[in-house]
Amino acid sequence: RVGITVFWLLLERVFNVGKMREGAGICHQLCHPLAKEFQREKLSLTHEPKEDFFRSQWQRQQKSLLWLIYRWLFAATFTAGVVGSLIQTFGGGRWFIYLTDWGFFLCMFTGIFGAVLVTIYHFGEGSVDVPLWALKFYWASYWTTLSLATLITFIYWIFISPIDPQSPWALYNLWAHGFNSILMILDHMLVAFPVRILHYVFPLIVGVVYAVFTLIYYYAGGVDIYGNPYIYEILDWSKPGAATLTVFGTFVLTFIFGCIHFGLYKLKRFIYNKRSNTHQFTLNV
Repeated sequence: RVGITVFWLLLERVFNVGKMREGAGICHQLCHPLAKEFQREKLSLTHEPKEDFFRSQWQRQQKSLLWLIYRWLFAATFTAGVVGSLIQTFGGGRWFIYLTDWGFFLCMFTGIFGAVLVTIYHFGEGSVDVPLWALKFYWASYWTTLSLATLITFIYWIFISPIDPQSPWALYNLWAHGFNSILMILDHMLVAFPVRILHYVFPLIVGVVYAVFTLIYYYAGGVDIYGNPYIYEILDWSKPGAATLTVFGTFVLTFIFGCIHFGLYKLKRFIYNKRSNTHQFTLNV
């Protein structure tokens, strides 16, 4: 009886240790990749293979004519939107004072930049004939554009649309405050290059530059298209405390959206890996 009792005690101990190890393994799988994102090297703009900047995550061939056509359609869509909004709401140059239009212009710029890179890659031969600085600049621009697009959409529909004298359902408002984010997120789920949480610093820099611009614009006597002494009511520097709180709140939101986009990237990679493993299993069978 003593031997049986000792056996069951040992078995129970081994079973509990196994459960503890299994739980630790799950925690490690969930937390370790996220912790790695906050290492110094993740702030760099170096990534291999370089081909990821020219390809879709989902294409099977090395080069894809369909992907090339898509990239130019994506660029043309935003170009048409920006040109149309410039013609319609130029406002004596005040088009350029709004963060919405900064973000809209970045969508066009990043779309054209990406289309040019894919074109060079598609018609090139051998190694990728694109300077490394161009890939780094494109990566930083893309991340900044994606972050700003979703941030602008969120801020507009939550804080600005209820007090906006223009109809929030006007075509331009839908374009610059809704469709931009939808198209950028869909594109984010198609491109092959990765997301880095620490690249949050790039949209943060743009945010700081814009905040300083609005402050200078206010003290220079600038007005919005309606003659108000501010660009956005929630960023009225005649109330410096509230304006400063808005700026820092925006920085926090930018980081939150960066984490969301990182999660979408991980979801995309998960689906891709599952799809690849299933395809490989089918071929082996």
